[in-house]
Amino acid sequence: MRLLFLTLSMVAVGCRCSPATPQPVTMRVLNTTRAPIYVEGTQGRLGLSIQREVNGMPFTFDDLACSCRYCVNACSSTCSCPDAGADSVLRIEPGGTAERTWDGVVQVSGFSNCSTEGCLDQQNAPLNESFTLELCFSPQRPTGVNFNDGGVGQGTLPKVSTTCTTKQFAPQDLEVEIGPVRGSACASHAECKGAGELCFDGACTTGCPANEFPAVGAEWILTVASPDNMGFFEMSARGAMGNQYAGTGTLTSAVYQSNSLLLSFSRPGPVVGELLTGRVQIKLPVGTGAPLMSGGRQVTALLVDDGDTMSPTRAFVMKDLATGDVLLAADMGQEGRLLEPTDLAPFKVEDGASAVGCSQTACGRLLFFPLHFSVGTSSIDLLPGQQDQLTVGSSRWNFLNVSSGAYDTTSCPVKDLRPFAFWKLINP
Repeated sequence: MRLLFLTLSMVAVGCRCSPATPQPVTMRVLNTTRAPIYVEGTQGRLGLSIQREVNGMPFTFDDLACSCRYCVNACSSTCSCPDAGADSVLRIEPGGTAERTWDGVVQVSGFSNCSTEGCLDQQNAPLNESFTLELCFSPQRPTGVNFNDGGVGQGTLPKVSTTCTTKQFAPQDLEVEIGPVRGSACASHAECKGAGELCFDGACTTGCPANEFPAVGAEWILTVASPDNMGFFEMSARGAMGNQYAGTGTLTSAVYQSNSLLLSFSRPGPVVGELLTGRVQIKLPVGTGAPLMSGGRQVTALLVDDGDTMSPTRAFVMKDLATGDVLLAADMGQEGRLLEPTDLAPFKVEDGASAVGCSQTACGRLLFFPLHFSVGTSSIDLLPGQQDQLTVGSSRWNFLNVSSGAYDTTSCPVKDLRPFAFWKLINP
């Protein structure tokens, strides 16, 4: 009883004394957002780390350190640390929680003659000492990680999409809760006044809440290859920069295989019996379907090249020669689209003005916008990765917003990326 009174007295006057027995603390992650968050799951860390102030500077120690790293075990030849296992990620659903316990022991640098790499001494944390709990998480689902029913998947979190938040606590609190900091409520970007803040998911934030917008990459990509021209296309300059390849003749075949569409063309040459040919290959994102069309029709074909010899951007449009209908249009859309309104008429492709989400990448914060497709009085708005159809008369067209984003600031060469494609579904 006297010992208890003495301990409480020392706490009351601010004495930071290590207790004889460490005081465990429950550390709880609470997802207060409307979308899942993702944290490091390896060794059950939950993306949590503890910092102690040393000479005015925060010092992070490993509260899950293997006991073989302790100085008292440094001379043991039989001590071995267990395998930490494969890296893993834990998904925490909206409103969900995950927790683990810190045993209340601080790991501090020590010394042993048996260890050349240093070792750790243990110190029971004073009950009233202020510590900092840091949570690092990602609102973006990590690419290539498949989660089981428990929300655990093998893989790692990309550093570029990870954000961190902190909270102060003392061991005498017995537990501490931490989670994403939600900004002020909002209904539009104009209501957010902080530097770099935008209104996403009903709150002002400089971060990027979870979304399902696909990242442009190896599988989700639109490319138009350089034409294989054996006389079918006539090349000419396209404005101040770039070239265009135009040809009128027969679409001899259209073959779709492995997400690539290969179009072959032909037309008579100036010499009797001569046949001039050309081919264009377009790669579409995986799983978006195929622009199926039959050969034998008369068409006009136009391929535009921006003239960049290192990383060229191209676009392609093909129309029915008799009706003028757009049969296929595809634009890689880097640093501005190459197809002009006259190339796509009567269809229009326009960018939405307000960002609908974002993604943190190695190049910075990529803001996403909707894409507006229209013809006459009919129109559709598509988010990145979406596709839908419009019916005009007796024909239908399929529209695909591959991606439509722009970096607010970036040092990377491509700041604007808005590839799209659309094609006619019903062919007479």
